[in-house]
Amino acid sequence: MPDIVLIAPGSPDPRHRDGVERLVDAVRDRVRSGRGVGACYLGHHGPTPSELSAELGRAAVAIPLLLDPRDRHASALPGAARELAAAGADVQLRPTLGPDPRLFDACEELLAAAGIVPDPATAVVLVGPGGGRDLASVEEPATAHRLGWGPWALAAVDGAEPLEAVVAHVRGLADRVVGVSFVVSEDRDHDRMAARCDALDIPMVAGGLSQTGALADLVIARAAQDARLSA
Repeated sequence: MPDIVLIAPGSPDPRHRDGVERLVDAVRDRVRSGRGVGACYLGHHGPTPSELSAELGRAAVAIPLLLDPRDRHASALPGAARELAAAGADVQLRPTLGPDPRLFDACEELLAAAGIVPDPATAVVLVGPGGGRDLASVEEPATAHRLGWGPWALAAVDGAEPLEAVVAHVRGLADRVVGVSFVVSEDRDHDRMAARCDALDIPMVAGGLSQTGALADLVIARAAQDARLSA
C-alpha cells in the first residue's frame, strides 16, 4: 500500500522502467519501516495512475520524476494525480525534482562512479534531450562552478543551448570536457546524447540519475514536504 508514489513519463525503452524501479527500491530502503513506495507511468507501460489508485491508502504524496517544470509531460501531472485519487485517497502532488541543486550532486555521484574526480581543469556538460526546453532554467546561470571542478554547463541535444555550442564554449575554459546524461533513466534519448558526445570527442559517463543516492534523497525530501506524512 504505497503512500509515496513516483510518477514517471514512461518510455518504449525498458531501461527507463528499470531505472525507475531501481529508484523506488532506493527510496524504500531509506524511509522508515512501514512506508510504502511505488511508481506509476504516464505511458508505454503500467501501472498507470488509475491502475495504482486502488492500492493506495487514505493519503499519498505523488512525486513527478521530471527534472524541469517545463517538461512536456508536466501538463499531464494534475490529471495523473486525479487518477491516483480516484479510489478515494487524498493525493498531494509535489513539484518536479528540478530546479534543485541536489540534481547536480546526483551528477557528481555518476562522475565519481566512473572514476572522474573533481579537477579544476575538467569541465562538465550536463546533456539533456531538449526538444524545445531551455535547460538553463534548471539553474542560473547556465554555466557555473562547483567546488573543485572547472565550469559546469547545461546543454541540449535538441532545441535551446545546443550541445555543440556549449562544448565549444567550455573547451575554451578547461583542458578536459566530460558529459553527464541529465535524465532520470537511461533510454533512447541517453543513446542519442552519447552518440552526439562521441561525435564531439568527449566521453559521457554511463547511467542515469535514478541510480544515485542523491536522487533518492531528493525524492524523500519532496515527500517530507507533505505535513501529513513523515519519511
